[in-house]
Amino acid sequence: MKVLLIAPFLSSKDTGWARLGKIGPKSEPLNLAYLGAALKQHNYQVKILDCEALQYTQTEVEQYLGENSYDVIGVTMLTPTYPQALEVIKTVKRVASQSVLIVGGAHPTILPKETMEHNPEIDYAVIGEGEITIIELLEGIEHKRPLPGIKGIAYRNNENEVVITPPREFISDLDMVPIPDRSLLPMEIYRPSISYYEKLPAYIILTARGCPYRCTYCSKIFGNHYRHHSVDRIVKEMKILIEQYGAKEILFRDDTFTIDKKFINQLCRRIIEEDLHRKIRWSCMTRVNLIQQDLLKTMKKAGCWGIHYGVESGSQRLLDIIRKGITLDQVRDAFRWTKEAKIKSRAFFMLGLPTETPAESEQTIQFAKELDAHWTQFTITTPYPGTELYYIAKEHGELKSIDWKRYYTWAGFTNQ
Repeated sequence: MKVLLIAPFLSSKDTGWARLGKIGPKSEPLNLAYLGAALKQHNYQVKILDCEALQYTQTEVEQYLGENSYDVIGVTMLTPTYPQALEVIKTVKRVASQSVLIVGGAHPTILPKETMEHNPEIDYAVIGEGEITIIELLEGIEHKRPLPGIKGIAYRNNENEVVITPPREFISDLDMVPIPDRSLLPMEIYRPSISYYEKLPAYIILTARGCPYRCTYCSKIFGNHYRHHSVDRIVKEMKILIEQYGAKEILFRDDTFTIDKKFINQLCRRIIEEDLHRKIRWSCMTRVNLIQQDLLKTMKKAGCWGIHYGVESGSQRLLDIIRKGITLDQVRDAFRWTKEAKIKSRAFFMLGLPTETPAESEQTIQFAKELDAHWTQFTITTPYPGTELYYIAKEHGELKSIDWKRYYTWAGFTNQ
């Protein structure tokens, strides 16, 4: 079977993503590269069409589909890109109606029934981690096996009713998932946001999945249980990026990179032993309560130049409401220690948290000035579906819209 995986275009002029301008990212769609690697491992012919990276218009997508034939077409869906994904889906069904159409990603994972019911063009949805599910689904389609036995999918039965099968267990051994196949991507095009790198080429690695913290604004697509790749696996992926793609920097894109300090120490020691710290620099994202001075020194020695922290607010009351699980003093310590370790810092803040007052917004701004990070980002609080914040807003009548075109956080970016 020939399979095409599509990442929709993001920068439609009527969306918030268009405001990113020149400072926004062109990030490799690693979710599709993971799926592509899994499919190739099972002898499927795979292509990835990254419409955003290639700057494909809807017309060019239509032309591509008219010139190429696929048995299966998969489209990834995030809530902020849901409207653009629907445009692609409608084009697929118009131009390539013979292809089986599958969607996956955060949006159909959180809202599988609604996604299927509102979009009759979709044949199947993959829910949650897709590397195992997509193989079982394609084998089921190809060999006409009963679909109810496949965990983690949504489909329509003979009565055209949407059926959601039991959830698939999260993958416990992440090393069983093949390294993302970046040969399927136009790697020369990609770069992170301007504040995420100092030298190009700079690429992304994901070392782990899952998070045990309970922040109300997070949808926890990968669950509560933290799992990480082995040091051997991560180093192998780093070497691929260095040797095959000339990487100068790597961004470890995990939300809580330092959650397992023993593991990060082992990784840093291995990077030094392999002499990779002389070939590449790297940055990461983590929480202020997961940093210690000795760990920062080790990370710096291993090539870490920057750390991005989710602070969210300068009001302890608001931090407690969103169950961030940190204190303002922990924030101060983390930024001071990071500066002392000669590592650059970035602070993420959210404005418009539940019950936030103008005085507390000002308090957050003043706190950001006190921290004096190398880069500070303010975004508007957005209650994404699947988060506790979404259901709180809905229950209390504060959810003003479920127009997914309005669900983005990039209001602070312009192209000026």
